Amino acid sequence: MTKGEPVEDIRVLRQGDVLDVSWLPASDGNTPTQLATPDGVVVLSQTCDIVQNKPTCLVAPILRADAAGISRARKGQSPLVLLLAGTDSTPDQLADLARITSVPKTFLLGKKLLSSLGVGDQDVSARNLAERIGRTFTRFPFPDEVVPAFQKFKKKTQNAVGGEGAFGWILDRVESLRLGADQWPEPARNLTLHFVISSRYLMGLDDADPDWDWTTSRVHGRRRSEQRSTLTLDRVTQLLQANIAALEDAPDTVDMTTILYLWEEWVTRIGADLFRLEGDAIATLTVNLISDLEFTYADWKRSESLDLDVLSDSRNPEPTGQVPPEVEPDAARKHPPSDSEIATSI
Repeated sequence: MTKGEPVEDIRVLRQGDVLDVSWLPASDGNTPTQLATPDGVVVLSQTCDIVQNKPTCLVAPILRADAAGISRARKGQSPLVLLLAGTDSTPDQLADLARITSVPKTFLLGKKLLSSLGVGDQDVSARNLAERIGRTFTRFPFPDEVVPAFQKFKKKTQNAVGGEGAFGWILDRVESLRLGADQWPEPARNLTLHFVISSRYLMGLDDADPDWDWTTSRVHGRRRSEQRSTLTLDRVTQLLQANIAALEDAPDTVDMTTILYLWEEWVTRIGADLFRLEGDAIATLTVNLISDLEFTYADWKRSESLDLDVLSDSRNPEPTGQVPPEVEPDAARKHPPSDSEIATSI
């Protein structure tokens, strides 16, 4: 389908398509009503479910998005707001996952296509979108008493993501953050935070140069008087950025052992500066640096994805900062939708 074309066959729709739908069925208590969706809705159902002979499809309203709202979504500060990355012809958009609605597929017939990922179902963009949608409903419920230990780390990382600073630049090269525990239900937990790094940027310790020395080795950006033992987190981040940038631009000028030890300094400083262990909720917190080739399936099973947006105390949830569309009747219809048009809101 192309932009502006009406949907004539449901099977042409794909997950991530945005349609010109002006309202969704809803309810006000026990009274059927309509939720205004002036900016359309995004299709959330998996593509395979759309093309199969199933009667309904999941959609969510598109939110009116400003730069601040998009920034919060990109940084993971709005867990129930889905960022739809823009294309050459479409700006970034936001979808309200708190108002996901199941509608009959026939409800979408004749609606115009406003935007699309414009890629195949197996493309990286399509897979990333599917992963973000799924993660919304599969996030691990970290215990409330564990959350305070990560708040400083959460604030620094969320502020850095999408920015121009060195810390955000390095975070973009971290494949995954995984948090494991010897057990979750009881106090005195022993936690391990895994920084999983692409093997492109991290060599194995066994392959490191045994004669490497901070003062004699080639370290891009190092000041002559600088001592490894006195580096701050910000300074290590700058040096790590300089050496990885050199690796990307001119790999022959870079010593991979230097990058390995800068990574180690970086995670060590993070552990020392950005985590606060108080009380008996956490006995120990170990920060582990590991490449994606060495991170095993067993490691993966024993850990949870550290989605920073879920690290909020459930007793004091953080506001999303998003204002959903008002529920109001469609101007063209003074009566509520019929039973056949009403779908169940999740």
